[in-house]
Amino acid sequence: MALPPDAAAARERALIAEMADILRRKMQRDHAAGATRRDAHPKTLGVLAGSFTVEDGLPAALRVGVFSEPRRFDCWVRLSNASAKLQPDSVPDLRGMAIKLLYASGREGRAAPLGQDFVLLSHPTMPLGTVPLFRDLVYYSAERSMLQLLVKFIASGRLGVLRQLRAARISPGSPLDIPYWSTTPYRFGAKREVKYSVLPTSARRSPQLGARPADYLSAAMAAHLDRQEATFDFCVQLRQPDMPLEDAAVRWDEAVSPFLKVATLLIPRQQFRTPERDALGEALSYSPGNAWPEHAPLGGINRARIAIYQQLAAFRLARDKRVGVV
Repeated sequence: MALPPDAAAARERALIAEMADILRRKMQRDHAAGATRRDAHPKTLGVLAGSFTVEDGLPAALRVGVFSEPRRFDCWVRLSNASAKLQPDSVPDLRGMAIKLLYASGREGRAAPLGQDFVLLSHPTMPLGTVPLFRDLVYYSAERSMLQLLVKFIASGRLGVLRQLRAARISPGSPLDIPYWSTTPYRFGAKREVKYSVLPTSARRSPQLGARPADYLSAAMAAHLDRQEATFDFCVQLRQPDMPLEDAAVRWDEAVSPFLKVATLLIPRQQFRTPERDALGEALSYSPGNAWPEHAPLGGINRARIAIYQQLAAFRLARDKRVGVV
């Protein structure tokens, strides 16, 4: 039986508060000495300087917020491994891309407001796509064991969720060669909702190595950017009425609503394996909630991530006495 709206909202808030507390205590245990790493995506593969250029001539329906006029944003792009463990790149894993738009000049040279992050994964959906399932993953992985989670999911008929998680783990030639998806929905102005995707368009592709060193993904990006730039199409997928907002495990049908290009992400040639970039990677903070009002996040997973990221980022930076970059 479904809970009344007020009771469901209160239950969700309680689950989110529980997850934040569990993850804060886990960070304290895991990093009793030395720098405090992120609870999610702690291993930075690279922090890259880039530009984000909105397409000229977009149809009126796509000229919204960030995309309302042709302009170029400078940005920081963080590539990462998703695992909470700092494990070798050779271990199959979900990979992450987070884009932080810094500033822009429009056609008339006007400064655009700050505050837009895009947080993406190397898989089109989030298999644990509701707050209760997200809570189960956090609780059992941090406080119990994954074996106990497996038993629970088998007993509740949700073994397919764990199969999806396993299938989502990949070992690409390079983080610059693969697509990324937001998995969760966002507003697109007052009347529409979208999901985002970033699709690689570079001419260069990194080779698949037989033997993969522990840092092979960072090394592949360094080899790519030592020779030439990397490019991506940034796309939006407009929601149709039967596409869910509250379950991020459901993939929106691209045959019904294809992804449409609205911008180009360009990462120029650069040297990024430096102590300065490493320090910036630890100081940067990304969140679905860092968004223009026209692109406000939607759905329970986003509500959970916003609250948890905010609390844990503040805890991490305060614990290490560092200043963050929002």
